[in-house]
Amino acid sequence: MVTNRHLFRHALASLRYHRRPLLAFHLYFTILAFSLLSPVSGWLLSVLVNLADASLISNVDLARFLISPAGLLWILVSGTLAIVAVFLQHAGMMLVVSHGRDNRFHTSASALWRVAHRLPRLLRLAGIQVFVQLLVAAPFLLIIIVSFNTLLTGYDLYYVITEQPPAYWGFLAIMGAMLAIIAVVNGSLYLRWVLALPILLLEELPPRQALKRSAQLSKGARLNIAALLLTAGGGIALLPLALALVFEGLAKALLAILPEFYSLLIPVMVALIVIYAVLAVAAGFIGVSLNSLVILKLYQRGQGRHIGLPPDPEPRQVGALAWGIELFVVILALVQVGYVFNSWNTPESIAITAHRGSSLKAPDNSLAAIQYAIEDGADYIELDVRQTADGQLVLLHDKDLLRVAGDPRDIWELTLAEVQALDTDRTSSANPGNARIPTLAEAIALMRGHAHLYLEVKSSPQSPGLIPRVVEVLREEKMLEHTLVAALEPPVLREVQQLEPRLRTSLLVHSVIGDIEGQPFDVLSLRDALISPARISAIRQQNQEVHVWTVNDRRSLSRMIDQGVDNIITDRPELLASLLAERAELSEPERLLLRLRNWMW
Repeated sequence: MVTNRHLFRHALASLRYHRRPLLAFHLYFTILAFSLLSPVSGWLLSVLVNLADASLISNVDLARFLISPAGLLWILVSGTLAIVAVFLQHAGMMLVVSHGRDNRFHTSASALWRVAHRLPRLLRLAGIQVFVQLLVAAPFLLIIIVSFNTLLTGYDLYYVITEQPPAYWGFLAIMGAMLAIIAVVNGSLYLRWVLALPILLLEELPPRQALKRSAQLSKGARLNIAALLLTAGGGIALLPLALALVFEGLAKALLAILPEFYSLLIPVMVALIVIYAVLAVAAGFIGVSLNSLVILKLYQRGQGRHIGLPPDPEPRQVGALAWGIELFVVILALVQVGYVFNSWNTPESIAITAHRGSSLKAPDNSLAAIQYAIEDGADYIELDVRQTADGQLVLLHDKDLLRVAGDPRDIWELTLAEVQALDTDRTSSANPGNARIPTLAEAIALMRGHAHLYLEVKSSPQSPGLIPRVVEVLREEKMLEHTLVAALEPPVLREVQQLEPRLRTSLLVHSVIGDIEGQPFDVLSLRDALISPARISAIRQQNQEVHVWTVNDRRSLSRMIDQGVDNIITDRPELLASLLAERAELSEPERLLLRLRNWMW
C-alpha cells in the first residue's frame, strides 16, 4: 500500500527527474497567463461597467457594482478564469511528467500545445466547479450579508472599526461560523472532485463524467486525501515566506558589515536582488509543481496503475516555438528591470499632509491635533467637515457622536450649542478646549499662515446645504487659495467646482477597477494599495497630482517617496518630515542604494 509519505516522496522524485521541462513549462505558462487571461478579465469588466453605466471610484460604488447582475456576472467569469488558470498550469505539469526527460524544450512546448488542444473541456470543467461551489456557498454568504445589514448598518463604519461595539463581535462570530461551514462544505466538494483534472487529461472523459469518476475514486479516502493536501499545501505555502524571511535577515546582516563604499554596495545590492528573484521563482516553481504532481500521484494510487498519455497531434517546429518563448521571457525580464529603474521619478518636493491633524498625539480633528501637526512640519492638514442642525460647520469624521462622546445621535440632529455641551471624553487637563469638537472657522484661525487646509467634505442627504456653506465659509475666511477640497464622491467635487472654480479639488479613491484617468479634478488621492508607477505616469499625463493615503510606517513612506507621489497623507507627519530631511542630505549614489533596498525589502 502506498502511504501518504511514500506518495509525497514519489512526487518529489518526479519533480527532480522532470525538473527542466517542468521549469520551462512554468515559465511559458507564467508569460501566457499574464498576456492572455488578465486582459480578458479586464476587457470583460470594462464592457460590463460601460453597459451598467457604473462608476467604480469609491468603495461604495464598487460594492454596488459587485452586487449588481453585471458585477455578479464578472465575478463568475473571473472566478472561472482563475480556476482555468490553475487547471492549465496543473494540466501542463501533469502532461510534462507523462513524457521522458530528453529534449526538454520539445517536451514542455508539446505539453503547452496539448493543454491548448484540451482548452474547451478544461473551460467546461472549471465552469461547472465554479458554478456549483458558488451555488453551495450562496446561502451562507447571504446570511453574512443579512447579519451585516442587521447588526452594523446603523453604526458609522469608522466607529465600528475603532471602538468595536458588541454588535461588531456578534457579526464576527456569525461570519466566522458561516465561513467555517463554507470551508467544510466546499472543501468536501473539492475533495470529491480533486481527481477530475487528471481523469479528464489521461482518460479523455468529458467534464461531467470526469467529476463522477473522481467522486468514485476518492470515496472512502477523502480524509486521507485532505490530510495529504493540507500537509503538502501548508509546506508549499510556507516555503516562499520562509525564503523571504531568511534571505532578508542574511541580506541585512551582510549589508551591515560591508564598508560604506557605494561603488561596492550598489553591485552587492543588485546581486542580492537577482539572487533573491531567482530563488523566489524557484520556490514558486517547486510549490506549483509539487501541488500538481501530488494530485497526479493521488490519481495513480486510486487507479492502482500508471495511465499513459493518449495519442495527440502536435504542430511542427514546436521546438522553435519553445525557443521563441524563451527569448520572449529574457526580453520581458530586461524590460521589467529597465522599467523599475525608470519608474523612480521622485518629485523635487513632496508635501506632507497630517491626517486629521497629528491624530496619534491628540484626538483626531481637534485643535490640539492641528497644533501638533503645525509643530511637526505639516504642509497640509487634512480635516473632516460636517454640518450641524443649525447650519454650523464642525470638524468630525463620523456621522454620529458615539465614538467621541458616547452619544448615538447623528451630527445633523444636534445644534452647535448641543455639540459643544457634550462631554467628548477627549479633553485634557492641560488644555480642555483644544480637545473638544471645533468649528471650521476655529481651525482656520489656528492654522492660518502655518499650513494649508486639506478639507474632506462629508456630505449626506440629511445635510443638503453643506457644500454651499463650506464654500461660503472659505470665501469669508479668504482661504480659497490655501484650501484643497476633497471628497470620496465625484458629484460633491463637481458641485464645489460649479460654486467656486478657484478652489482646487481632490478625489479620494478608496477602491477602483479599470481606469481612473480623465476625472476632471486637480488631484487624485489614492489609497496606498492602489499606487503603482504605471498609474502615477497615467495620471500625470492628465496634468493631475498624485496623492496617497494613509501611510504611517517608515518602509511604506520610503516606498511612496520612491514611487514619486506629490503628497503623502499620514498620521505621523513628524516621521515623514524626518525621513525627507534625511534623504535631502544623501548623495545620488546613496539615494540609488536606498531605492534598491526599499524596492527589495
